[in-house]
Amino acid sequence: MRRLKKSMHSATVADWIIGIILVLFCATIVYPIWYLVMLSLSTFGGIASASNPFMFVPAGFTLQAYSDIFSSTYIQSGYQVTIFRTVVGTLAAVFFMALASYAISRKGLPGKKAITAYFMVSMFVQGGMIPTYLMIKELGLLDNIWLLVLLPMFSTYYMLILRSFFETIPESLIEAAKIDGATEAQIFIRIVMPLSVSALMSVGAWVFFTHWNSWFDSQLYFTTMSKQVVLVQIRRLVIEQSNLLLTGMTTGKADLPTEESIQAAGIMITILPVLIIYPFVKKYFVKGMTLGAVKE
Repeated sequence: MRRLKKSMHSATVADWIIGIILVLFCATIVYPIWYLVMLSLSTFGGIASASNPFMFVPAGFTLQAYSDIFSSTYIQSGYQVTIFRTVVGTLAAVFFMALASYAISRKGLPGKKAITAYFMVSMFVQGGMIPTYLMIKELGLLDNIWLLVLLPMFSTYYMLILRSFFETIPESLIEAAKIDGATEAQIFIRIVMPLSVSALMSVGAWVFFTHWNSWFDSQLYFTTMSKQVVLVQIRRLVIEQSNLLLTGMTTGKADLPTEESIQAAGIMITILPVLIIYPFVKKYFVKGMTLGAVKE
């Protein structure tokens, strides 16, 4: 009995220690975001008079930083480009990867192994940045907004995940549809796609966040500033402190935001959509971890 009580006491202490560690770990993740929110709402006078470097409440209060950010023409155009590439790019990528995945998942496909090997080679052997740039230039796609949709449209890794899922669909279901006179296109759209919603949503969630967080391709292949994604515009605001983006933004007065507050507001408007959407798609990330897994 004494040994049992000692064991229970040890387990309780261990649970408390693990709980404290997890709380501290969560705090290191949550507080930086909270700090940015508070900083973005603070005023010049409030920050100047604040003695505590840790900001748990706004030092003063103003929404002027967000108003200045959204009034910037380049931030507005950046948001439009980002939303366009994210929505259109995600839908196009999921659809075309699903087409390829379904094709190589069928047992009767001639040269199935060779085609699969061809796709897999692209995962390990790539042309590199300079050949890719020269190819895009020769195709006349430089500074073309559709490049943001076309360039990351296909991922062999995601395609193989979808292929593994399609292979779990009973072949008898496909054969029954063919007996009823359904074509391959009808089978794919009316049978395979509805049965694969969870798999498509999992891959779609990954592609969505990839598009939303992408900025290097926009900076590399675009010269027109109005065609840059919002992350490039915010990067210039935060890192380069671009005078072009800060034009018309008033700072320095006691009841107005500082440049740091405007930068914090710029960061928040880029991560806020992700913070809002992620809880709704989190379950698809979990499902995605098991797609294509070995099942017995």
